[in-house]
Amino acid sequence: MPKKTEPKIGGACFVKLNSLVELGRLSCALERAPFPLFAFKHDGATRIAAQADLYMGTPVFYFFDADKTGEFLAYRNSGDGEEVQLVSAANNATYLYAPVIRVAKMPPSLSPKEDFRDKFMSVEVMDLPSLVKVGTYKMLFEEPPLPLFAFKNGSWWVIGTFARIDDYEEASIFFYTRTEEPPGSGFVKYAPDKISETAFVTRTDEHGYYYIKVVKLDVPHPLVQF
Repeated sequence: MPKKTEPKIGGACFVKLNSLVELGRLSCALERAPFPLFAFKHDGATRIAAQADLYMGTPVFYFFDADKTGEFLAYRNSGDGEEVQLVSAANNATYLYAPVIRVAKMPPSLSPKEDFRDKFMSVEVMDLPSLVKVGTYKMLFEEPPLPLFAFKNGSWWVIGTFARIDDYEEASIFFYTRTEEPPGSGFVKYAPDKISETAFVTRTDEHGYYYIKVVKLDVPHPLVQF
C-alpha cells in the first residue's frame, strides 16, 4: 500500500486580532493549559502569535502587533472585566500565564501567505444557540469548548467556529451565524435546559451554564469562504 504523502508547509496564515485582550482570551480563557505564544519582529513591531489551527498543511496563527514584549502574557477574568498584560515573571497566582517564546528568525516555510486557493467550507446556522451547540460539543469528551471568532463582513458581523464533523476529516467546516451588531462581550453562556437564556456575558462563574469564548478579529478571516 503506497505511503501517504504529507502536505508540505508553503507559508502560514496570519490573522490579526482586534487587541491584546483578544489574544489573551484566545490563549488562556477556558483552556486546560494556556497556548504557547511566539514573538518575533515584523515590520518594526513585535508580533505575538498563537497557532490555533492547521488547514490542509497551512498553520493558522492569530496575532497582535505590540510595541513591547515580555516573558509571559498574563490573563485574568475577574468579576465583570478582563485584564491582560505582558510581564517579565509569572509570580501572581491570580493570573493565567501563556509563555512567550522569543523567535530569532522564522523559517521561510512559515512566512506570511496572503493568497489562499483552498478555504474552509462554510455552513450558516439559524442562530447563536445553534452555533454554541457546535462550539460546546467537545465538552462532552471533557475537552475545552471551541472558540468563536467574530469579524465584520460587509454590513454584517459574522460569528463562527471551526469544527470537524468527525475525527477523520482532514479539514474543519466553518459554522457561523450573522448578526447586525458586534458581540457584546468576550463570552457566551449556554445551558441545554435554558436555551432562551443564551447570551453574551462578561463573567464565567455563574453555575448551571456552559461558557464559550468569543475572539474578535481585526479583519475578515482569510480562510473562510461564503
